[in-house]
Amino acid sequence: MTTRRGTRAATLVLALALATPALPALAGWKQIPVDVAVPARIETEPGQRTLVALFRGSGHERLDVGLEITQWMRREIARQTALAVLETDPPPIPEQRPEALVMNDPFWRRLGEDFKADLIVAGIAEYLVDDRSGFVTEDVISPVTGQTVRRSRFAERRGFALRVRVFFFKGDNGALLHSDVWNESRILEGGAAEDLQQLYELLDAMRVHLRATVLPTKVQQPRFIWVE
Repeated sequence: MTTRRGTRAATLVLALALATPALPALAGWKQIPVDVAVPARIETEPGQRTLVALFRGSGHERLDVGLEITQWMRREIARQTALAVLETDPPPIPEQRPEALVMNDPFWRRLGEDFKADLIVAGIAEYLVDDRSGFVTEDVISPVTGQTVRRSRFAERRGFALRVRVFFFKGDNGALLHSDVWNESRILEGGAAEDLQQLYELLDAMRVHLRATVLPTKVQQPRFIWVE
């Protein structure tokens, strides 16, 4: 008797569940990504005569870091923008501390006059390469037991770090338009990496900073919408 009543109750519950319509999802806030326009950090116009001065470079004994960065900067500005990059021997900049360099309006104004430049790009860079070799700990699968075991081994590694302080000046009066510090670094295992190649790979990673300076960009930011 008890078993029959339990069976009838279970059947009734199942029938009610099948007859009840599905409840709608609960209302609430939902996060979605939205593209947000970000204006360029400096205003430029197509065709503006742009002078890239010779960057001051240090940190590497065999590479002319300043010249390499100057050439990279020229190519990237010409490739990414409609500015008219001047193809001339890059003039050197004074051996001053950055704080004094950006305040040297007469020097930048004279450069603007000499080269008839609307925009001047200059900077100071440091490229460091050092030995990061040492013992590292890693988890590996044992070929005997198939279990994960932890071991230490000696790894030959090298570190590459590039720091660029970049300045943008108005050519007509030498006033500072924008300054920034760009940093990129990496650690590579093995000793085959060439210093010049790594310098350019670090510079290529800095393209996003250059683009954000002279061009409007878009970034994704979270937004919340109400969902019924």
